[in-house]
Amino acid sequence: MTPTKRAALTSLFLLLACGDNGAGGAARCDDRTPCPGGQRCEAGRCVDALADAGPRATPDASDRGDASAPDGGESLAAFCEGEGPLIVVGDGAGSAEEDCAGRIAERSFRYALCTCEGLVTSHTLRTDSFDSDMGPYTPGGRGGSVGTNGGGNSTARWDVGGALWSSGDTGWTVAQPLEVGSELHLASRLAGSEVEVARDARVGGGIALDALTVGGELRVPEGAAVAVDALALGSEARGPVSVEDPCACGEGELVDIAGFVARYARENENAAIGLAPDALADVAGETTLELPCGRYYLDRISAGAPLTLRVTGRVALFVAGSITANDAFRIVPEGDAEVDLFVGGDVTGAGAFAIGTAEAPARARMYVGGDGTVNLSAATTFAGNLYAPRAELVTAGAVEIFGAAFVRRLAASGALDIHYDTAILEAGDDCGIPETCDSCGDCPSVQACIDGACTSCRESSDCCAPLVCVEGACVPELI
Repeated sequence: MTPTKRAALTSLFLLLACGDNGAGGAARCDDRTPCPGGQRCEAGRCVDALADAGPRATPDASDRGDASAPDGGESLAAFCEGEGPLIVVGDGAGSAEEDCAGRIAERSFRYALCTCEGLVTSHTLRTDSFDSDMGPYTPGGRGGSVGTNGGGNSTARWDVGGALWSSGDTGWTVAQPLEVGSELHLASRLAGSEVEVARDARVGGGIALDALTVGGELRVPEGAAVAVDALALGSEARGPVSVEDPCACGEGELVDIAGFVARYARENENAAIGLAPDALADVAGETTLELPCGRYYLDRISAGAPLTLRVTGRVALFVAGSITANDAFRIVPEGDAEVDLFVGGDVTGAGAFAIGTAEAPARARMYVGGDGTVNLSAATTFAGNLYAPRAELVTAGAVEIFGAAFVRRLAASGALDIHYDTAILEAGDDCGIPETCDSCGDCPSVQACIDGACTSCRESSDCCAPLVCVEGACVPELI
């Protein structure tokens, strides 16, 4: 189900915490008594740095006009009324001329976890799934696939609720039991402890395990050894095994985050709400900023105190530099609002960090262009969908993700639980269908690319993995 479209902008307000003058008014200030971060001193009183002095009327789409619509993108009125997809426009230097953010989300978040390099962890990994359009998360569901373009090595129990895809040639080693709730696709060998696969298993090398259970067919190449102490199979077949990269990590496949940020540094709706590009560059006091429908730009975000961005409409926020949050950082979409956050640099979250809500993580997407880290050093729960194919996701302890993560590499210092929200595969419902296609990623997630056209699938191999074909539609597998 597609979220209901807003017909007009919701009310705009901006609340910035500041000191009290003893009478509930603005804090007093002078040269020796500066204002808290996010404010400026005017006539001896601290006022919001993000807005002009004096009252500001709440703008609606008609007040703000369409003149600021970037070339090739949507007009603000259409953007806010939901008349068409959320379009992001690149700067023309190495980026697509325009793209639909919903389609980008569908392409990026087909897996609960996808890594460009190998997947190695000494802590437990568990995935499952739910559909936020049908209700909030409840434990016990299946689904939630995992993919990596490298090999894998686990020294703790893994419970993958969906399929497991690995295209690396270094093989897969499990020191503790591995349970796969759907299909297993490995390009190379499999060795170690116990493996249980609910459906078919495709292994491109030899197998040496203490125990292997495959509910469907096990397929291995001719001549590959299957040395298993306790073996239980539905059936066995011999033949070639080929596994394509599950994660789109090639330079030509990556989302052009830098191009999008560069374009919206020049053309945005900042002026309509009095938002300065450096407004959140040095936040020292607890701050809450409300963003109505629009496309906004910031130089960087650096906060030493709790920072909350309340999103009340369709919002795209472009940050040229990094996000450094030394306290709680939250982006909260209200109602059926949604947000796409594009970050040119890296991300550091020393406190609770969330870009969406656990009730509807599909409505929040964060795209990180930096090649350093996304460091969640204190967060225990992350809500939203994270795309950082050049960066390493670093966690300091047990982390629970409501949504999905697409990263270069995972460095987990504790258990990782991911509750994949399948509603992300409907993010592009309002995007147009291309006249031609080169691959399934060009089409709506429910369709396949067959003979250069987006159309109904005939079999699961027509769909973008790990989706499966059910009655002509490519859908996530829920078991």
